[in-house]
Amino acid sequence: MSLLEFASGSHSITLLGVTLSFGPSGVAAVAGWALFASGAFCAVRERVTGKRLGTLPPLVGAGATLAAMSTGLGLLLGESYPTFAREFCFPYALLALAVAVLGRALQAGGRPLGEE
Repeated sequence: MSLLEFASGSHSITLLGVTLSFGPSGVAAVAGWALFASGAFCAVRERVTGKRLGTLPPLVGAGATLAAMSTGLGLLLGESYPTFAREFCFPYALLALAVAVLGRALQAGGRPLGEE
């Protein structure tokens, strides 16, 4: 079975006696929910408890969180609103990821970021 056939075919998983069957859109939805939920969890956790994601500076953590949430939203809405996902969600996720990478590079270069 080639990779293209595997990616475009329907798959079934049996978990605790329940069979779940899904195709490519189902896989994208599961990945979208996982990314969106992890981004939202990190954002809420930082806001409520003040704990950041690891030892990352705020700029890097915010960029990674926004990138995860935007990618997840794009994957979730990709089938029903493809233009919105293609023109807003994915470019916004790339921009947020670029900010996170730039922030990490500046931190590695010895420049203080977001120190209060």
